[in-house]
Amino acid sequence: VIVASLIEKEASIADERAKVAAVIYNRLKADMTLGIDATVRYAVKKWTGALTTEDLETESPYNTRVVKGLPPTPIANPGVAALEAALEPANVDYLYYVLKDTAGHHFFTASYEEFLKAKENAPEQ
Repeated sequence: VIVASLIEKEASIADERAKVAAVIYNRLKADMTLGIDATVRYAVKKWTGALTTEDLETESPYNTRVVKGLPPTPIANPGVAALEAALEPANVDYLYYVLKDTAGHHFFTASYEEFLKAKENAPEQ
């Protein structure tokens, strides 16, 4: 349910939910932080606008930018589609994703260099 809540907040495009799930599981398996901005927003109670450096460094068990592993509880009420994606993640090696347009589509990759390049072109959130 915790993973599904992350998917619920991160993926608004239906066919991306399983890919977001895969990234979460792949990062957990690789012992990486999840780096999910939705968890930071939950921690600082900032639902809109750009996150600041201070926000991203907030000490909280919900800040997956700095704390490895899953947050202690769900950050949202996941829907059926997010629950299904959490149970059946895509079979991909992706470790990163970044928003690529204002419609909510993401760019997915296993390459940190590709992620950084895509991040440069990402729209403001």
